[in-house]
Amino acid sequence: MFEKRFKRPSVANGDGLILYCNQYSYYCHKVLQALHEKGIRFTKYEIDVTNDEHFSEWFLELNPRAELPVLQNGLLIVPGSIRILDYLEENYPKNKPLRMPPGTDKLLLGFRQTIESLPIGVITIGSFLHPQHVGSPKFPFVLPVRQTILARDETLAQRLRTYATEYPAFAEVLLKKADFHERKRSIIASEEYFCKLLVALDEFLTSVEQYLATIDNLEACWLLGSDTFTMVDIGLGTLLHRLYVLGLEDRFWGTDKGRPNVGRYFTKVCARESFQSVLPSKVSILRTVWINTPPVYKAGLAAVSSVLISSTLLKR
Repeated sequence: MFEKRFKRPSVANGDGLILYCNQYSYYCHKVLQALHEKGIRFTKYEIDVTNDEHFSEWFLELNPRAELPVLQNGLLIVPGSIRILDYLEENYPKNKPLRMPPGTDKLLLGFRQTIESLPIGVITIGSFLHPQHVGSPKFPFVLPVRQTILARDETLAQRLRTYATEYPAFAEVLLKKADFHERKRSIIASEEYFCKLLVALDEFLTSVEQYLATIDNLEACWLLGSDTFTMVDIGLGTLLHRLYVLGLEDRFWGTDKGRPNVGRYFTKVCARESFQSVLPSKVSILRTVWINTPPVYKAGLAAVSSVLISSTLLKR
């Protein structure tokens, strides 16, 4: 096998809500923020995707699709961010509502649908493969880590087929994922296709900018035009943050892009307590970067790490 073995964690036998997630997952970020916004108590279990824990037998028994996030409530298993968000709204009506109310502008409903349909994984890996279209990526997506992610992405189909052999009960799903991944890689490798995605994002964010311009006192309002924070705000904020860490912020809302309201909105959503609560700590980021950095880069990274850790300690 390629990776270390994983056993079913004891937390899986516990009571209450358990969220299986990864702190760098785009989709997990949305669920984590929603849980914090609603004030729902839950246990967080961090899945070690670097070592393929999501392809381990215990996790496949939980979610045969091997995808994050997954919410567990006793014997009930809810996979996928969209289904989890709907589950939280339906089953925790006494907590703060995040659904858009009846009569919400159809444009806003369309925004959420567009955000949910974006191929974030393709955009992320595409930015690694075509760095000429990217500015300065942020931690944890610095160059050494991007190279490690690309190397693992290149061998993913092979690993999936090996796991299919080891876990025959899940072989059909794993083999389909392997075939799909190979087809996806051939698409992502196309610079032309990646540029089309960037153009589509340009068009979407232009629509967002035009909508934000219609909101009076944007500093005090969210997308509903009031102080009500909803799912569409979580979705847009998470999208803008992913574009930011990939180094695409200058392209989409830089000073010469004519989207000042998108930039203001991003600054505002980043300052929200629930958003800050789900961001990885500096120490966690540095640990992740270190684990995913090839040895040849580690001497230089150690110097950067000492500076960042020192600054963190001085603030405490």
